[in-house]
Amino acid sequence: MPVEGPTERDYALMERVLQEARAALAAGGAGVAALLASANKIIAVGLNTIRGTGDMTNHAEMVLLRQVGYQLRLIDDVERRTLSVYVTLEPCLMCSAALSFVGIKRIVYAALAEDANSEQIIVHGLTLPKVNDHFLRGPFVLVPGVRRNEGRALLQQMGKAAGAPADLET
Repeated sequence: MPVEGPTERDYALMERVLQEARAALAAGGAGVAALLASANKIIAVGLNTIRGTGDMTNHAEMVLLRQVGYQLRLIDDVERRTLSVYVTLEPCLMCSAALSFVGIKRIVYAALAEDANSEQIIVHGLTLPKVNDHFLRGPFVLVPGVRRNEGRALLQQMGKAAGAPADLET
């Protein structure tokens, strides 16, 4: 499984996505955000909108992919593989599969799945690092735990941290 250590740019872009998540949480939304970046620019930011829309598939990564879907179709496979996604929480299996499907190959995340309660996990024990080598379109390069304590703090503020009871309605 390819795992990299974070770069200075990873820390900076993670700070940006954490700020987006904090702002969403302060505004009454969920404190989970995702950011798509190329080597030299931020392409888009997506927020978890489950609370506002009632759509349980509106995880931040899915919202992000819907925003940039047409744009990604215009990018060739080689360039798409150079993109990075930054997420405040380790992507679930649904989001990981979608990212794999569109050809994004690098995921940087703050909080780990184990930091969250069971509501955040689709299948117990099947975290992204454990399934990474099994994606048919090839494994992701993972950069886990970048600013992990800040990601955990967001989960705690939302009542979604490990040990908190799961509320599958929100």
